[in-house]
Amino acid sequence: MKEIEKKCLDFVLRHYKLGRFDTNKAIHRFEEKNTFVCTDTNYRPYWHSGIAATILLCVAFGFYFYNTGSKDDWTKLASGNSIETFLLPDSTAVTLSPRSTVSYRFSDFRNKRRINITGKVFFEVTKDKKHPFEVYGRLSRVTVLGTRFQVNESSQESNIYVLSGKVLFAAKEQAEGVILTKGMEATLTHGELKPEVVTPGSVNQTAWATQTFIFDNTPISEVLSGLSDFYHVQLTTDDTGKNLNGEFATNSLDEIIDLIENVLQIKIEKK
Repeated sequence: MKEIEKKCLDFVLRHYKLGRFDTNKAIHRFEEKNTFVCTDTNYRPYWHSGIAATILLCVAFGFYFYNTGSKDDWTKLASGNSIETFLLPDSTAVTLSPRSTVSYRFSDFRNKRRINITGKVFFEVTKDKKHPFEVYGRLSRVTVLGTRFQVNESSQESNIYVLSGKVLFAAKEQAEGVILTKGMEATLTHGELKPEVVTPGSVNQTAWATQTFIFDNTPISEVLSGLSDFYHVQLTTDDTGKNLNGEFATNSLDEIIDLIENVLQIKIEKK
């Protein structure tokens, strides 16, 4: 049995990733890789349940040692060339656009929840009035209690768009900033001490993360322009005098085109 436990522990340590470990999948993969033949089928369920219990025990020990031995170590989450979503220790969801990062320490979640970012990140912050959530980029700082917003950071500019809730947006080392609420957008330029509130762009600038397009009496020309930019195609129509209302999932452009054509009784050309 000690050999089985050692295999189990080695397996868990190889595949464990904070916030992403699925014990059911781990048990299934472990069973596939360690097939045992037993002539008496009455013993098989107990054998499998023993493996499952051992794996869960290993996971429990893994969480214990991880949380007690490395609370001050930095955890870095990166998206590579694809969009990735992660859960932070407080259950806040962060969606990273390609080549973006989020880093944090467990100790930063005791009083103030604090993280650092690079690139473009969308947040769905878990509400906690006693523990404000702070996002630090190269140039800016964002303070929130619970909201949904997007931060886009570069070396020369920091931009924020608020989808819901309220945030304080400020230069990194400055106490004062601007208060932004639903639908507002602001930009902080390198060298400036205070962000500038700007005319908000489309609500669908966060569609890459929310996977939903929202149209509220939007002119069809504006709809097609936004879809063209998102899918890197050219969409046109001769009937530009109609507006569109509704929400559409981003997973299929062809389905969106079919729905719009049927609802508005127009023809859309795709190039």
